[in-house]
Amino acid sequence: MAGCGGGGAGSTAASAPTPTPSSPSATPAAVVQAESQDTAVNPAIVAADNGFGLTLFQSLQPSAAGNIAISPLSVAVALQILYNGAAGTTQTAMAQTLELGALSVSALNAGNAALQASLLTADPLVTLIIANSLWTQSSSTVLPSFLQTDETYYGATLGDLSGAPANVNAWVSNATQGLITDILPAGDYSKDVAVIANALYFKAPWTTAFNTAQTANAVFTLADGTQTSVPMMHQSGGYPYLQGSNFQAVSLPYASGRMSMLIILPSAGLSLSSFVAGLSLDGLNTWIGALKTASGSVALPRFTATYQTQGLAGVLGTLGMSVALCPPLGTRANFASLSSQPVCVSDAEHQTVVEVDEAGTVAAAATTVTIAPTVAQLSSFTINMDRPFLYAIRDDVTGELLFIGALMNPS
Repeated sequence: MAGCGGGGAGSTAASAPTPTPSSPSATPAAVVQAESQDTAVNPAIVAADNGFGLTLFQSLQPSAAGNIAISPLSVAVALQILYNGAAGTTQTAMAQTLELGALSVSALNAGNAALQASLLTADPLVTLIIANSLWTQSSSTVLPSFLQTDETYYGATLGDLSGAPANVNAWVSNATQGLITDILPAGDYSKDVAVIANALYFKAPWTTAFNTAQTANAVFTLADGTQTSVPMMHQSGGYPYLQGSNFQAVSLPYASGRMSMLIILPSAGLSLSSFVAGLSLDGLNTWIGALKTASGSVALPRFTATYQTQGLAGVLGTLGMSVALCPPLGTRANFASLSSQPVCVSDAEHQTVVEVDEAGTVAAAATTVTIAPTVAQLSSFTINMDRPFLYAIRDDVTGELLFIGALMNPS
């Protein structure tokens, strides 16, 4: 899922680079077709991405020690690519987790192509890169049909998994302009079948920049009641605004105004964690629809927030995708449309960086999904040698017993 302007979905016209394993690919064929035909974006794909993203955010928020930020689009796209390879109960479970509703696989891919085409032309002043890659072994068992779908609809470049994690991380770093450099953990990937990677990069100026001369240190009260000093940016004007029963909401536009940052501030005395826990997508959409332009003053901290999941697979399991995971979290994954051998999801990772200052916002996210051969799960047992026992030292080839004994008293 990539486009123009630096090898990803971008709003500035530029010649597309030649696809290589170290850089994002050119615009996918299905996206080019959707753009030329001005295909409308299916609201169902947006609802699925947002619904899944909000649920995932709510699941991650309680365990986050500090700042948390995710990209619903990045995680959703990576898993939707994987979904193309799922079958049977694995496909059903993934559809429920990803909140796809009645969307068929073909409608999902077409919807993503139309969404990509819409984002590609969103705003000439906004840089947006959405790129995908697929990393496999030289003796890959990944089916040609899966490769074709990944390339046609998502523009995935193909890379060599034998160089992982270094080459995958280099690709992500390139696609995110150096903001995310080490998403794929160190380890031995020689026995893995594939890694799906998605990268997203966003850079946009505010429609009205904050005046740096008005930025001044101010008190910021933390969740535990302690206070810290932060550089607080200030501006006044007309903004889409809503005063709710227990919150305020304001929308700060970027560039030509199509994209914006929605900020929701819970009332004093109401914890952000409990507020987030009570959010629903319908409620959020209702609030956005109720925003009305009003005159006011905005004070926003200048900040950089970074977040990295500590293994996303377990969280996806709790959201209903356990059947897709490798043992012991899963037991019967079915990715018959992805690989000619039984495979399962052994790991998933996500990282996000958001930088907000007087000029605008730079943000990046990346998601990886590691696919490994399925190994039958062993039965669980406990054996505690806390009483006399028999033991033997033997040659396992000939069966010759070299020693045999009975331990009656270890002391």
